[in-house]
Amino acid sequence: MAEGGEIEFDRLSDGEALRAGDGLQALLRGMSRVAARMASFALFVGIATFATGMWVFDGDGRDKWIVIGGVLSFGPVIAATLATYRVRRTADHVPKFAGELKSLQKGGRAIADVLIDGDTGRPIGFSTATLGALRGELAQRRKEFPALGTALKAITTVPKLLVLATLGVLAAGALGTILLIGGLID
Repeated sequence: MAEGGEIEFDRLSDGEALRAGDGLQALLRGMSRVAARMASFALFVGIATFATGMWVFDGDGRDKWIVIGGVLSFGPVIAATLATYRVRRTADHVPKFAGELKSLQKGGRAIADVLIDGDTGRPIGFSTATLGALRGELAQRRKEFPALGTALKAITTVPKLLVLATLGVLAAGALGTILLIGGLID
């Protein structure tokens, strides 16, 4: 850190950029595993719920179930699959992470605030409080930093998609259970 608490962003070494890139890569690998498992589980619950609805409904009810039940049963699968796709697509850019992080030294203040800890002056990676500012800046400089832009998009949207998938799986599972109990009683 420079005098007066200013961050000297140009001190980001190649090793620190490489470590930050490796950390981002590890985060993406973990997100990929979680998203793929959620997609598999959502598919299992979706098929079970849809099949139960097909068993319970007949006539006009079956036609309506095919549309409504299909959306309710397979919406979570689509959300989790999209999350998996986004993370895996980001993996194509992994070799570029360290180089793009090093190039960010020439970037704006929002990027410096995200990559450098203000107290210690050491690079810490991304903090959740400033991801929005970084995403905005990288969106404007998308062609200059495609790997980081793609990675940040995955990091900020995949958790939302996984929350939607989780809520959808819970709703589909509850609906499937209710339909099964109703079908057994009838």
